[in-house]
Amino acid sequence: MNTLPLNCPVVLQTGFRIFFLGAAAYAVLSMAFWFVFYVAGGNIFVAMPLTVWHGHEMIFGFTMAAVAGFLLTAVMNWTGLPTLNGWPLLILFLFWAMARVFAFMPASFPLWPMALCDTAFLVFLSGAVMRPIIAARQWRQSAVFSKLILILSSGIVFYGALFHADLKVERKALRFAVYMVASLIFTISRRVLPFFIERGVGYPVTLRNSQVLDLASLVFLIAFSFVDVFWNFPVTVAILCALLVMVHTLRLSGWYTPGIWRKPLLWVLFVGYAFLIMGFLLKIPAALYHRPDDSALHALTAGGIGIFTLGMMARVSWGHTGRNIAEAPRQLPFIFVPLAAGAMVRVFSPILDGSKHALWIASGQILWMLSFGLYLFFYFRILTSSRPDGKWG
Repeated sequence: MNTLPLNCPVVLQTGFRIFFLGAAAYAVLSMAFWFVFYVAGGNIFVAMPLTVWHGHEMIFGFTMAAVAGFLLTAVMNWTGLPTLNGWPLLILFLFWAMARVFAFMPASFPLWPMALCDTAFLVFLSGAVMRPIIAARQWRQSAVFSKLILILSSGIVFYGALFHADLKVERKALRFAVYMVASLIFTISRRVLPFFIERGVGYPVTLRNSQVLDLASLVFLIAFSFVDVFWNFPVTVAILCALLVMVHTLRLSGWYTPGIWRKPLLWVLFVGYAFLIMGFLLKIPAALYHRPDDSALHALTAGGIGIFTLGMMARVSWGHTGRNIAEAPRQLPFIFVPLAAGAMVRVFSPILDGSKHALWIASGQILWMLSFGLYLFFYFRILTSSRPDGKWG
């Protein structure tokens, strides 16, 4: 049952509405500032190098807003119990939004307001996700919740390092958070992607799943995350990456059917997953030859996390506002293709021609802003308007 009066603002009726709006707007805004300051070489931000600021705001700003919107919606569907809405949802969103405001404060501004708001947001979100799971005794959802707790832990470690100006630990905390988000995407993909494909391609198909691959994916990714972040064993990292590439290639090939390419809401998730695999593949030579892993990292982030997140935002925003998922907006390719192209440019062009490194990065930034700007343009009315069927949510 709804716990709020029917005149509750539409954007506060379900978590995905306000958080997807915030995530998309911040994807554009933060990347615009990153573009300006990367090109100009200036720094007006708090005591963080620009690359650290950029990494933190992409993960704990943009990505966690999208994660919040998705989990508050998914957990409600999984458990059949309501998640945050109304004033509690607004308070959660304001914690996130205020942390983003403080992220733009000059270096003379104290760090603790940003740390306090960001940590409060993650703690509040974790509690909001955990409460209905415990109430419904759905312990199988602990795989999702545990990753959320690890991301929270990474955020706390990051701010502890930031207060002590420990750049090395700051980067390790961000790297671990990236791997936990990738792990969360793998977990969610296993639950929803085969289901979406089997019911969305328009013809009968039975996809392959394997509990052996599921277990191997979990074990290898946990091992890789700890070895890569906390210990310097390049050969072990390379071996674990090779195993992850093999496991997830087998898993994704079991979910493949040609019909996905006629459905943008399917192929975008498939492509995002493939970029995650590419990230681990590119990590192998970087580890073995002791080279920077910038391309591998951005295959995971700008490619895998960015593309998969945008695809889920588009799907949830359409389907959970009472619209027919089989009749998705015709504009979707214009939203998805620039982001995929930008990820390709950002990941592979610096490898092929390092002399134009700044140009490749700027191109990827512009294409990122274009995609999320178009999402805002096409989905703003959908996210701020009542459902066509008149139902709550």
